[in-house]
Amino acid sequence: MNFLSYILPPLLGGAIALSTNWLALVMLFRPHREKRIFGVKVPFTPGLIPKEQKRLAKSLADVISKRLLTPEVLIEELSDLSVWPLPDMTVGEALKTVGIESNADLAAPLGDRLKDIVEIILPKVFNAAVLLEKHPKINAKFEEFVYKTIDENVSRLAGIFISKEKIYRSIKENAMIYLVENHEEIKEQINAAIDTFFAEENNAVTEKIYNIHIKDWLSEILQKEKHAVKRVLEIFARYLATNMPVQKMIENRIATVDVAEAEEIILAVARRELRLIVLLGGLLGFIVGLIAVII
Repeated sequence: MNFLSYILPPLLGGAIALSTNWLALVMLFRPHREKRIFGVKVPFTPGLIPKEQKRLAKSLADVISKRLLTPEVLIEELSDLSVWPLPDMTVGEALKTVGIESNADLAAPLGDRLKDIVEIILPKVFNAAVLLEKHPKINAKFEEFVYKTIDENVSRLAGIFISKEKIYRSIKENAMIYLVENHEEIKEQINAAIDTFFAEENNAVTEKIYNIHIKDWLSEILQKEKHAVKRVLEIFARYLATNMPVQKMIENRIATVDVAEAEEIILAVARRELRLIVLLGGLLGFIVGLIAVII
């Protein structure tokens, strides 16, 4: 037996295994589209991943949404301060980007917004009778306050001869009449107080707001477990996590991604590992051929 009879089988085995492994990996993606010759489909076209893209998208989306991006995980991550890119600037620096150059410029829009709020809220307060009827708890608190005031200011003996319920109804009815008859004057007085408060010579509040460092301020308040802002963030995170169609979003994205782009992404991440798989296949083929010669 000559030298070639010893070396040829291992070399052929390695070459065949190397080429088949390489071809198998190539056929995962290529060809990207179905090929036809004289109207007849060419076998194994398109590649496995392009052919099964929609099914793979559905399966991957199902696994990711049920095991990785569950509502609980999303709530935990979205409620974590570190995932939010907080602006590293003061309120004043942020406002300058929209044309508000000083705290004096800030006072006017703040005052205007407060007046808008007054315009919305006052009609509801003026119609307090309806408010009390719609909200039994508020009505009960108001009634409790009136009864307590009567008990504290009327002697026990005098209390025998008066009806606290009648006094409560009278106070409520007369208060409603007063509010309705004087609502314009009340609104004017509130707006005047807002103007005075935000006057240029008395705008210490807006100056303080203007100089707040946004990142430090948010970091500080979000570290407090019971802070309202933290609670709002957690509520938002819970709403987003439970209502966001994570599975459908992932499925649609994977199903519509360009196959060539997907190939580039996978190769960029796992090129070294895929190359090792091909080389390992060639090595195994070489070893099998060597064993065949020895046997």
